[in-house]
Amino acid sequence: MKKVLALALAAAMALSMVACGSSAPAEPEAPEVTYKTGLGVVVEVAPTNEDAENEKGAAAQVTSTIVAATFDSNDTIVSVSIDAAQQKASFDLEGKVAGEVDLRTKAEKEFDYNMVAYGGAVAEWFEQVDALEAWMTGKTLAEVTGMEFTENSHGYTDTPAAEDLKASCTISMSAFLEALQKAYDNAVETTGVPAKTGLGIVVSDTVADEDAENEKGASAQIDTTIAAIALDEAGTIVASQIDVAQQKVAFDMDGVAGETDLRTKTEKEFDYNMVAYGGAVAEWFEQVNAFETWMNGKTVADVTGMEFAENSHGYTDTPADEDLKASCTISMSAFLEAIQEAADAAK
Repeated sequence: MKKVLALALAAAMALSMVACGSSAPAEPEAPEVTYKTGLGVVVEVAPTNEDAENEKGAAAQVTSTIVAATFDSNDTIVSVSIDAAQQKASFDLEGKVAGEVDLRTKAEKEFDYNMVAYGGAVAEWFEQVDALEAWMTGKTLAEVTGMEFTENSHGYTDTPAAEDLKASCTISMSAFLEALQKAYDNAVETTGVPAKTGLGIVVSDTVADEDAENEKGASAQIDTTIAAIALDEAGTIVASQIDVAQQKVAFDMDGVAGETDLRTKTEKEFDYNMVAYGGAVAEWFEQVNAFETWMNGKTVADVTGMEFAENSHGYTDTPADEDLKASCTISMSAFLEAIQEAADAAK
């Protein structure tokens, strides 16, 4: 009997070992995917000095190339929006403003940009950018910024060489790729899973005639307020970035332009000097960071429906919320308009 029991026990152990040996190893857990959203802005200024000999007044063109993008933890582009705000202010030979400035972005101009009619392009600017965004989506940052170039029919040597893109997009890439890299470098981690990302842009201008009495030349200031937001499936803001490109081109009494600072307000950081010269509660970029933090977890309606208060400088569109106004007392109107645009355009 003992022998039988011993044999049975041995057989059971053997079967147990076989069963254990044949079991499949546990699947390793997939790493959690995280996301981050960023905003990148590249500013260029092209002033034209007055040319009395050819009867041409001075002009100032400011171009802000803008990218909002969401990336996953593999640096894959999940969503991307591209636009450019290009405004030109012109003056006559007397230094007087010559015509209104078109405040629309290139995408907003749509067919009015007239690349097909006047440049023989394969498509209008906004259509080419739509094709570029679709091509970028699903690729990594390195794949996009490392794209190969070719020369287009107008002699630009930084246009797409990829066969699946160049048939629908032949515009210059350099500023787009620089802005995309900036968006990645500036990106903040989302507080939830983003379903879509939006970009909103609001442009305003302040153009002044020459003032001979006070020996001041003509000037043009372009303010481009930009909002990038990521929204989850419920429409809650899970990441946001706001910036303003504020460039002023000033001419002397001879119609010659001086230098222009090409940095955005965020890029200027402490050089913007709101505390030293305006007695502000914090520098501009710090106040905007506080506003971005306050927005996260709220809906767009919660943010755009915020109540206002008056600050110490008499601006009546500053935050009334007790949690926010201790760290942010700057004007909200342009921000909120850009945020609503970003929400409406989100994809």
